[in-house]
Amino acid sequence: MRALLLTLSLCYSATVLGASIWHVQGEQEWYLFGTIHVLRPDAYPLPASYQTVLDRCTNLWLEVDLDALTEPEILLQVRSIMQLPTGATLKTQISAKAYRRLTLLADRAGKSLADFTGLKPWAVANVLALMLFEQRGFVSEQGLDLHLAQQAKTREIPTLALETVIQQMTLLDELAAAYPDDFITFSTNDLDRVDQLVAEMVHNWQQGDVEALYRLADFKAYPAIEDAMLNQRNNDWMRQFEQASDQTSPQCVAVGALHMAGESGLLAQFKRAGYRVRQVTAKMHEPAQGGPQPEPIK
Repeated sequence: MRALLLTLSLCYSATVLGASIWHVQGEQEWYLFGTIHVLRPDAYPLPASYQTVLDRCTNLWLEVDLDALTEPEILLQVRSIMQLPTGATLKTQISAKAYRRLTLLADRAGKSLADFTGLKPWAVANVLALMLFEQRGFVSEQGLDLHLAQQAKTREIPTLALETVIQQMTLLDELAAAYPDDFITFSTNDLDRVDQLVAEMVHNWQQGDVEALYRLADFKAYPAIEDAMLNQRNNDWMRQFEQASDQTSPQCVAVGALHMAGESGLLAQFKRAGYRVRQVTAKMHEPAQGGPQPEPIK
């Protein structure tokens, strides 16, 4: 469960003290936002540094074009990717052990697997995980990615997408097809300590410690999943950043916080490319307008 919580919907509460923002200087200037895909409404207002940094952006790079999530054609494609082939059932796609784990996840979310007839196991796991967060007051409409995208639109800051929605959904689909039982086990670890896990994530986020969050994700037993979900995507994104060297600085990037950590994380890759990387500090609930300039941690 810990891995799905971290990779799908890393979250924090309104007591955050640090900031998952990094200032990257070298051949070009970048600001990296480690984002959170679902939040409680009381997480806002954000620290002043978020708005101060965003106002400096000439472009804002996002994982996907969030407006595409409202397009009927895209939604139909997403639904098609998530659906089982005609005549197939959940039980025919995964082992009995994995099915029991998925049943337990449904129980914790207050649902029955019968409510999800026609969906592939990985899609059921994702939907149920979001339901667990909704029970705890977190909603995707409050996610940091969406908030930054909306703020960028208001300020007429162009946004660029690193991937398409269909690419992301296809990645999950192909990964789950290649490792059906591992993917479900990976996605349902620690069901008996969800609240404790969330508390640990909140604490590490308060410290701005993405390496601790990466250790919580605990990919050790699932190298293929880590490689597909993090490493390969980070490598592809870095290639896109290198090709954008003619863009006016500073460029801003807002992607899931877990993409910042580890040897293949964006922070490490920028450092290896000769950039200076420093974390930005934040003071919670300072007004965004007229707030102080970000102060890098030395």
